[in-house]
Amino acid sequence: MSVELVVIAPGLIGLLLLVGAGGRVVEAQGHLDGAARDAARAASLAISPAQASQLALQAAQADLGATSWCAARSIQALVTGFPAVGQLAVAGGDVTVTVQCDVNMSPFTVLGFNPAMVFSGRAVAPLDAFVERIG
Repeated sequence: MSVELVVIAPGLIGLLLLVGAGGRVVEAQGHLDGAARDAARAASLAISPAQASQLALQAAQADLGATSWCAARSIQALVTGFPAVGQLAVAGGDVTVTVQCDVNMSPFTVLGFNPAMVFSGRAVAPLDAFVERIG
């Protein structure tokens, strides 16, 4: 009985670690996708490219606070598609926001994961047609 336990125990521990790693990956990706969605919506309401970047980062940081697996100072938000200063906003234009952060995967290095992995989420939102933009 004890020999069987010694043979089976490492496999069970490995299976539990694999389930835990999968759960962390799915949860981190879900948080990032939600943060990207909220950041894109915030950026779509901005009046300038600088404000769009600022609002997107603030929205992402608010979503990825203490409840996510993201490292505190690793959250970034990249805004693309926002009309540049001096360029007229095209009706029906879209803004795209990519949010990324570092996720601590150190408990799962035994399975081959890097201690810190970069995860990213991307979302697109239409520019709000009722906002007068600086041009």
